[in-house]
Amino acid sequence: MNAAASLLIFTLLLAGTLGLAGCGTPEVLPTRTPVPTWTPTPAAEAPPQVEQTATPVGPVQPGEQAIDPTKIAEAIATPTGTSTATPLPSETPTATPPPPTETPTETPTATPPPPTETPTATALPPETPTPLPAPEATLPPDAGYPFLLEEAVKFPTTSLAPNVVRIYAYIYSPAEFGLAGYTLRVLHQGMPLVVDEVSWAGLPEQTRAEASPYTRFTNFSVIFVEPQSGEWRMQLLDPQQQPAGPEAIFTLSADEITRELYLRYALKP
Repeated sequence: MNAAASLLIFTLLLAGTLGLAGCGTPEVLPTRTPVPTWTPTPAAEAPPQVEQTATPVGPVQPGEQAIDPTKIAEAIATPTGTSTATPLPSETPTATPPPPTETPTETPTATPPPPTETPTATALPPETPTPLPAPEATLPPDAGYPFLLEEAVKFPTTSLAPNVVRIYAYIYSPAEFGLAGYTLRVLHQGMPLVVDEVSWAGLPEQTRAEASPYTRFTNFSVIFVEPQSGEWRMQLLDPQQQPAGPEAIFTLSADEITRELYLRYALKP
């Protein structure tokens, strides 16, 4: 009933307003009341519905706008539904680490073997052969002499200068040692040389102080200084200057070092 009365009143007011406009009254533009907007707040439960009671609308004055409270309540109760979209959290991309860089493995360089030292041939000094006693001189037959020529050899010598010849002799008896008073006759290239030395009796001496293959007993010694090359002949003489033993013959060259001649005469038993 109230709603119908309100609508009737509103219709009469509107008709009166239009009539006044047609009579020359200046047109008054109605002032529009803005409809309030609201942003719904999300809630777990909807608020209880408030029943709107229609308020009777009185007569509208000229220049005013009739407002229907029922329409306003319906507009408030019905949400316009302008929802604000809540942005979803964007996933922050996780940086994928780059694959590890492979460290290049250094290829070992083969170390060349050290150069083989070529052995250097060391020149050895020429070996000095140990000279052996020279072959004995050709022993002539004893021809009835009282002494035998047991040995006739020549030895190398470094103690004598070139062209110096030394002659050793050992004149002895097997029953006793050296015999005294004997000498040698010496010819060089057929020429007789002067010999003043004679043998001594008793214990003999040695041709060399040290033991060596050239060391011999001796009780007679003579030295000649003259060109050594050529033929050397020597023979034992008794105290009466008569031949007492066979003759020995040696041949020397100009550069020969075997200039030490040795004779050994033994009295026959």
